[in-house]
Amino acid sequence: MKIEEIYKKIIDNLAIGNRGLTRFSAKEMEELEVAYTDALTHRDVPMLEKILCLIEHSSSLHHKFENSLLETLKLDLPDHVLIFALNGARKHIISARFQKGHRLDFHFLEILKNLLHAKSPEVVEWTLRTIEECGNQGVYFLREFDKIKPAPWKWFNPHQRAVREIITLLERRWSHFEKHPS
Repeated sequence: MKIEEIYKKIIDNLAIGNRGLTRFSAKEMEELEVAYTDALTHRDVPMLEKILCLIEHSSSLHHKFENSLLETLKLDLPDHVLIFALNGARKHIISARFQKGHRLDFHFLEILKNLLHAKSPEVVEWTLRTIEECGNQGVYFLREFDKIKPAPWKWFNPHQRAVREIITLLERRWSHFEKHPS
């Protein structure tokens, strides 16, 4: 599989405003899975970035990426790589599990909980976007929101503002789960 070539094609398509979705054969998905595991083992960040881009823009779901995505999300990687991994998780963990009628694993929820406390507001924003896709299982994070809400003077940063807006949306959505004192 020519990862570099496919990556460049996806980036070129995105640059001109097209969607970067790519259809991979079963064999190509397996090759991508092996390349991903290898890049993860060797901590090859440039290759991880390219592979995660391909995974994110895959037109089909592939649940076999789940373990590698979980391992990636636990690593201390550049923000853009973590964001690619979060987007890959939205597709290949959350959507793939929900499509089969399976719940999300507690381990995955704990990883997302840790990412809510990332130093980068952009990573926090994309973690919240991922949590939004978790459906009612996302209520697990409700208690964390008060700890990460940005103060009003931080709202000038577009990522901090997005964090605040997503938290507000999720709190409203899940407000009926809160127990009200009688």
